[in-house]
Amino acid sequence: MTDQPNDKQPESGALQTARQTYNAFDKFVTIREEDSTLAMAGKLLLRLLGIFVMILLSPFLVIGLLVAFAAVL
Repeated sequence: MTDQPNDKQPESGALQTARQTYNAFDKFVTIREEDSTLAMAGKLLLRLLGIFVMILLSPFLVIGLLVAFAAVL
């Protein structure tokens, strides 16, 4: 057997950085009980903007992966 952590896939540096960035963003836009109505609206707007950006970037990521796999083959 190989010496891998409990996760099913080993994590690369880019994947680790992306996960940390997403977790920091998620923690920042989490609505808390003590937030004012204006802060809640701002956090909701930021969360929706983040989702929109991820949707916009996803085709470029897929195309990039396809080009990378095509280059390897």
